[in-house]
Amino acid sequence: MLAALVVAPGASAACTTDIGRGWPPAVGNYGQAVETLFNGKAQPALALTILPKGGVETGVALLPGSQDQAWTLRYSEADKRVYNWNNSARGGGVELRVDQEPDQYQVAIPAALAQRLLRSWQAALDSGVPAGRKAPVTDGEVLSFQVAGERYSGPRWECGAGKLMMKQVALLIEASDTKEKKLDRRWQDLDESLDELQQLLAGNAG
Repeated sequence: MLAALVVAPGASAACTTDIGRGWPPAVGNYGQAVETLFNGKAQPALALTILPKGGVETGVALLPGSQDQAWTLRYSEADKRVYNWNNSARGGGVELRVDQEPDQYQVAIPAALAQRLLRSWQAALDSGVPAGRKAPVTDGEVLSFQVAGERYSGPRWECGAGKLMMKQVALLIEASDTKEKKLDRRWQDLDESLDELQQLLAGNAG
């Protein structure tokens, strides 16, 4: 489950990312099809969708609860690759295979922790992605973050804040399939990782 989320070691002193705003060119319909498969009509407050070069698509989403009730953390994995090149007798074409049931794991996450994660990711992406930069053409894997209605997409961000965010994604995926009695430890690990991210962003701002 975590194989696709191994983070490359070694952040450089000058950490930059090619992630931009919106969907990359020619990716929007595909990405939206995957997100609809995973979340239906629900509107996550925070989501990360991973569109790999090969293999199945995956995603993590936080769905708000009512008032201060716990939010829902959901991890989704397509049963079969959504993006499929169909070689028919009439010629090849892209087929988006959305008539399927994805594998999903979900668990309640404390509202305060979910809101902190949302604020932290929003701050990291806003500081790392200039407002006018559009998502680039990406050959291969595309990561697409949706945070409080804003979308940021591009290749994997493998240093600095991006590296910490991917660590947090791995913790969320692990928590989605964790027995309730062990969840407190998962939330503590996530909180500590968010402390690291907050310190990093404060250092960058300084």
